[in-house]
Amino acid sequence: MLARLIAFLLLCPASAFAAEWWSYDNTGFGYAIELPSDFHLSAPSDDTNRLSLSPADRSAVLQVFGTALAKGDFVEEANVRVALARDQGWKISYAKSNSRGASFSGTKQGRIVYVRGVALCNGGAAFFEMDYAKADMQRYDAIVMRLVRSLRPTKKCTPTAQVVKSFPETG
Repeated sequence: MLARLIAFLLLCPASAFAAEWWSYDNTGFGYAIELPSDFHLSAPSDDTNRLSLSPADRSAVLQVFGTALAKGDFVEEANVRVALARDQGWKISYAKSNSRGASFSGTKQGRIVYVRGVALCNGGAAFFEMDYAKADMQRYDAIVMRLVRSLRPTKKCTPTAQVVKSFPETG
């Protein structure tokens, strides 16, 4: 175990660990994620639920957003996003999902996309999508790993309890 940790630290770019990160908390949807400080808003968006960020050299695009699930089913939403990525020409090499989270990655024309989503309360979900050149894989893999670990719901979901009163039958 220790040997794997040492190997990981030696292989990962030091900048992913040395760089400052900042926490983004979306109280409307109820999620948080840590973002690298060298990524800045790349373009203003009409969608107030979406952040689009890039480093100064524009070598990557990171999008972070919350969304309402159309049918309230997180797994179905994840499957739709994988299918959409395939339709856009991404060759999906990894996909995994359950009712709490989903991840997938793929390649297209020398680029890599990594998508991670988590289920939120009240039929919502939070996602990040990072797109970068295959040539920059070593530079961005540790950043993607930290994004994956940090994306989380901030509200604890409580099941809606339905109280049913029984009235005595009258006869």
